[in-house]
Amino acid sequence: MALMEVELPPAAFDEDWQPAPHSCLVIRAPGMDTLKVPLAAEHTTLDDVSVWEWSGSAYDEGAEAAEWLSAYFGKPSRLVRFKEESEIRPTNPKYAQGYKITFTDCFPFLIASQGSLDAQNDLLKEHVPINRFRPNILVDGCHPYAEDLWKTIKINKLTFDGVKLCDRYKVKFPDLVLRLSMLATILS
Repeated sequence: MALMEVELPPAAFDEDWQPAPHSCLVIRAPGMDTLKVPLAAEHTTLDDVSVWEWSGSAYDEGAEAAEWLSAYFGKPSRLVRFKEESEIRPTNPKYAQGYKITFTDCFPFLIASQGSLDAQNDLLKEHVPINRFRPNILVDGCHPYAEDLWKTIKINKLTFDGVKLCDRYKVKFPDLVLRLSMLATILS
């Protein structure tokens, strides 16, 4: 699942940011009613959550989210949120020594540029949308493939290290990526 069309206030990029009390994560998918998951809700803890090589505890986002995701994916699914007290694992020291991650296969961010997508599409008979590459940060205003060379990326008050290029495989299902956005209340 990837975040697409996320709208957050500039303050959301501050490490101390907390969502407004009535803020929700909104999940949309073709043929499904909109799911709204409160960001400030009380959570129960699920143990034995596994994502790639990581396992530990996570916050469960509830039965409604589980039913919605299970119906969409056609198999039992749950929406969980990272629990700060959970076990974390180190990144591959070959690329980023001294960093730790959770809930990701290798690294927490995948950055792509609109210029790279446009250059790629110039070479193809059928254009592909950016969601085929599944970045969670899309930038614009740079030369094609410039992001492949960036070592440090700054977005507002946050700094990201560019550590490794990411191979992408063919997506079998065009609707695999869910569209998520935040409610307007998060902007207040």
